[in-house]
Amino acid sequence: MATGWIRARAPATIANLGPGFDVFALAVRGPADEVAVRPAKRDSLQVHGVGAAGIPSTLSGNTAGIAIEALRKATGISQPLEVRVAKGIPPGRGLGSSAGSCAAAALAFLKAFPKSRDLGIAGVLRAAVEGEAAVSGRHYDNVAGALLGGFVILGSSEPLLLTREPVSPRIALAIAIPDFALRTADMRKILPPVVPLSDAVSNVGHAAILALALARGDAALAGRCLEDRFAEPVRAPFLDGYAEARSAALKAGATGFGLCGSGSSVFAFAPNSGVAGSLAEAMCDAFRSRGHAATPLVTAVDNRVPSAGLLPSFGRRFSVLPGRGPPSIRGGHPPGISQSGLESRPDGITGETSRPRTPVLQHAPTPRRSRR
Repeated sequence: MATGWIRARAPATIANLGPGFDVFALAVRGPADEVAVRPAKRDSLQVHGVGAAGIPSTLSGNTAGIAIEALRKATGISQPLEVRVAKGIPPGRGLGSSAGSCAAAALAFLKAFPKSRDLGIAGVLRAAVEGEAAVSGRHYDNVAGALLGGFVILGSSEPLLLTREPVSPRIALAIAIPDFALRTADMRKILPPVVPLSDAVSNVGHAAILALALARGDAALAGRCLEDRFAEPVRAPFLDGYAEARSAALKAGATGFGLCGSGSSVFAFAPNSGVAGSLAEAMCDAFRSRGHAATPLVTAVDNRVPSAGLLPSFGRRFSVLPGRGPPSIRGGHPPGISQSGLESRPDGITGETSRPRTPVLQHAPTPRRSRR
């Protein structure tokens, strides 16, 4: 690797998005973590920036360091590193702070050691998520969003099955970030072990329409589908000011309201940035009425791909499919039909090609009549 500093950046993320518990994640423009690495005689790690005082500053205790250790194990690269973590994502606010550090560290490692790129998307994700697992559980949503950007949907982690979609800029985001933290690990402990069938059906239905609405840029429909009957109802009582912020957002014109991850931040969808500004201030005023300082953020989904140029080239839309085998089987398309605008590769990735291709249909032979 080069002798100077090698830097990488990963965005904040909002996971769950109402009904999409552990399945949905949005990359958010604005707050981000940056990790810089350079060769050293021995390992070391420093943290500075937002909330740095409460974050571990050892390689084995910091999520960035744990991700680097996992990448070393996966690749056999043992070069000692000096690591610097610049925190731009506030911890404990539901904006993917630990995942941002994991993702930025993984991207810096990929830049520093090109050999590590042979791991592919799945291998890098599995290594990066180890940092997240150490502090809040092995869930891939935030880490995948921070590495891939846009809107990420996880079908499963074992085997890894995910798809990535850009979100229309017609949907604006209003976020209120209160001055108190909620630990993800604590918020996961209070979740119910059993979900009533009617609630499960409701979440599946709302999640399906929400995904379509985000891709289409329909802020009204997306907001209508943020209803969650699983995690948010049991987490909301632990968030002082939640009810007031929700009421204020809806009165100010929000199309929908929800928790950022497990909190403490909250967000709302809006049809444009002007409305989003009013919503963010209204939600912050609601927290202030409860005695909590709060910071407004008006933003949008970050559709850039942070790992572009480091992992196989992607279009704006792509999927990571499990296993290997003929593209027609792996992609679920019958032989003889190619996907318009999609290209399948042996590594299980499908994505937009530079030139969409017209589907080629092969006519099946006319069946012969049986003779009696």
